[in-house]
Formats: sequence, C-alpha cells, structure tokens
Amino acid sequence: MNSYKQSFYIGLIRIIANVFMLGAVFVGMYMAFRGSLPAEAEFCIWFFGITVPVWACAIFLTRFIRRRFPAEEESLVDLPGRGPCLVRWHVTEPSRVLVLR
Repeated sequence: MNSYKQSFYIGLIRIIANVFMLGAVFVGMYMAFRGSLPAEAEFCIWFFGITVPVWACAIFLTRFIRRRFPAEEESLVDLPGRGPCLVRWHVTEPSRVLVLR
C-alpha cells in the first residue's frame, strides 16, 4: 500500500510542478513583452525565478514523501553519524540453512 501512495503522491507533485512550469513560460513571455529590460533577460528572470523555487520545493516534497511512505524494498535506518536514512535493500538469494542430523 505504501508503494501505491508513494508513486501516487510523487506523480501528483510532478504534475503540479510541470503545470507551474508551463505557467512560468506564459508569465515570462508576458513580462518580456511588457518589461523594461531586453526581452531575453526579462524572460529568463521571470522563468527561472519561478521554476527554480518550484522544482526545489518539488524535490523537497518528493524526499519527504519517500521517507513518509517507504516502498516495499525500502526501510528507514538510523545510521551512525548520518541519522535516519532511507535505504533500499534487495535479497539476492535465499539463505541456506544447514540442518545437522
């Protein structure tokens, strides 16, 4: 269930960030038309001024979601010197038990 929630919320965050990025293109083009600076500079100021904070928030929220809802092969482990870290583990082969008779 956590894998489903994790992928759903991360997908939702990415869709919202992309919508904001599309809006930043329109705002940048409008402000380049109306602005007092050269059009390229005005567009870059508005476009990157909106998209960089939006994607920084999206990355932060994605990390938060991954810690809150770890997937099936992930665990939150308290590592010495680093604190709690999300670790992905994978079992390569089943353990063999030696039975003595």
